[in-house]
Amino acid sequence: MMTFYGFQDMGICSSKKNVPYELSDDQIAAIREVWIRAKTDNVGKKILQTLIEKRPKFAEYFGIQSESLDIRALNQSKEFHLQAHRIQNFLDTAVGSLGFCPISSVYDMAHRIGQIHFYRGVNFGADNWLVFKKVTVDQVTIGYTDSNSVGGVANDSASNGTLNGKASGVAGETKETPNPMNDVNNVYSGENCLARLGWNKLMTVIVREMKRGFLEEAMRNCKEEENTL
Repeated sequence: MMTFYGFQDMGICSSKKNVPYELSDDQIAAIREVWIRAKTDNVGKKILQTLIEKRPKFAEYFGIQSESLDIRALNQSKEFHLQAHRIQNFLDTAVGSLGFCPISSVYDMAHRIGQIHFYRGVNFGADNWLVFKKVTVDQVTIGYTDSNSVGGVANDSASNGTLNGKASGVAGETKETPNPMNDVNNVYSGENCLARLGWNKLMTVIVREMKRGFLEEAMRNCKEEENTL
């Protein structure tokens, strides 16, 4: 069964590794601001529900036993709510450490979870790790990016008198005025927004270290078995 507990006792700021920060100050600020809203909107539950919808095998990974995997049945499962809480608590701890602890502390936490997965017999496989990363990034950022736009134009991007990417011309007519820099300039708009890029980078590191923890533990155990033969 996949689990996200066990990291509370690790001492999130105790890492002694000297690893360069992979997130800029602006990215960290955007990650935090998006997370404040996401965690008050039960994002852990949304992440787990979406994972199961996309890949029903995730229910087995998380130890969720239910006659049906539709949302009504899942909402009646204590294990579903428990695992959703653990996912959200893990992400909350990781985000809370950014800027206050070395980034290597987040690496260590994810690495330890990968080791725990090995001993619990949970092996995602490469495809499922990618699904986990994408679903997490989508669910954390999508609600905020949508709500920070009005009429299709982000609040903090300069519209220059345009609406929905169109400029008023002759009465009754509109003229397209696309601005390819809108997504870059607005930290809450589109695939290239600062918040989404930051979350994608953070989850790439977390997934990488979880996989590394699992594989290193598997290799270590194989060597121990060989030595006992």
